[in-house]
Amino acid sequence: MLAAFSSSCAAVALLLLLSLRGQDTPRGIPAGEFEERRARLMERIKDGPGVLDSGPVGRPAAAYDFRYLFNYHEEDAVAVFSDGKVHLFVKDTKAAAEKSGLAGVRARSEFEAFAEEDFPKAAKVYTRLRAANLEVVKKHAAKVVGTLGDEVTRLRLIKSKAEQEMTRTATRISCEAHVKALKALRPGMNEKDIQKIYQEEFKAQGAVAGYGYICGAGINGCTLHYSANDKEIPEDTLMVCDCGAAYAGYVADVTRTFPTGGKFSKEQASKYQLVRDAQTAAEKLLKPGATQRQLHAAAAQVFADAGQTKWAFSHSEDPQVRHGLGHFVGLYVHDSGSGTTKLEPGMVITIEPGWYDKDQKWGIRIEDMYLVTKDGFERLSAGAPREIEEIEKAMTRK
Repeated sequence: MLAAFSSSCAAVALLLLLSLRGQDTPRGIPAGEFEERRARLMERIKDGPGVLDSGPVGRPAAAYDFRYLFNYHEEDAVAVFSDGKVHLFVKDTKAAAEKSGLAGVRARSEFEAFAEEDFPKAAKVYTRLRAANLEVVKKHAAKVVGTLGDEVTRLRLIKSKAEQEMTRTATRISCEAHVKALKALRPGMNEKDIQKIYQEEFKAQGAVAGYGYICGAGINGCTLHYSANDKEIPEDTLMVCDCGAAYAGYVADVTRTFPTGGKFSKEQASKYQLVRDAQTAAEKLLKPGATQRQLHAAAAQVFADAGQTKWAFSHSEDPQVRHGLGHFVGLYVHDSGSGTTKLEPGMVITIEPGWYDKDQKWGIRIEDMYLVTKDGFERLSAGAPREIEEIEKAMTRK
């Protein structure tokens, strides 16, 4: 999904926030791992208590912080980390206790009384809270430091072995769906027919959509967050399919571009290869210590060196088709982390350069998932063809 410089569209954010509710314990994530995550967080804030709520609404990646720590999400729940103990204040105490494994879960109404008693004793209180909850803390704390969210982000960026396996599974399912879609694609079909292929494959493998489906043929492939998916697929053009599965809460984000007639034209192949070359340039820098900003610059330079910037993902004269090269992925499709975050082993990112030619009325985007390793990276999405010859061979019609 597009790593736009602005935040993700509101509809996608709402969809993923709603998905927090009622999820089962992630398959493959040991119950004890949640306790370990909370313990590591408390190690980072030894000199004062921390307070985290289940929002804030409007920042979906941050909303997943709560689920990451407790395997549970409820609107306006609050957690306090104090003196080596975890205090959870929720409306549904039974569900919270069952899913989090915590004993002594408290009613949400008791939070302010706890704050009044506990926080005046502390020199500082670390927070990541919505405005109303923050005011409660400020009323009783001598000093409030709003950096708790940063500490949770640092934890979430490094995926455990179990998280890596869930991500691999989500990516594998996504790639298998892409292969089915490209083999079925024919001019005259409706974009919705292709979307259904992804939906059915995800469902068959116990997954759901990780974000809103983007299945745009022809000029629709130039709309970054295209979601209508209801137009007839023209002949001799390209189709951008940005579709990723979520498995056990972990999201994959994979995009492929297919020629609707099974073969790229000379012009289409030229621009497609340029996009692939930009992706390769970024891959050459992908290792611990690099930043996504550096990867972006390397990919953008490929278009500049070729004198092809009019419709490039980074340079385009049309601001509506400019976007960033990639983003972090985890429990949320555009997960916590920034372009200046130094990459470390265990992080998962995307690289997704594009070319959106509104003159030719077609777009190109190639997006892969990468796990950063100590020596470089593992391309998790290798199961979906991305080279011109591979795609054309897979689409050969007997």
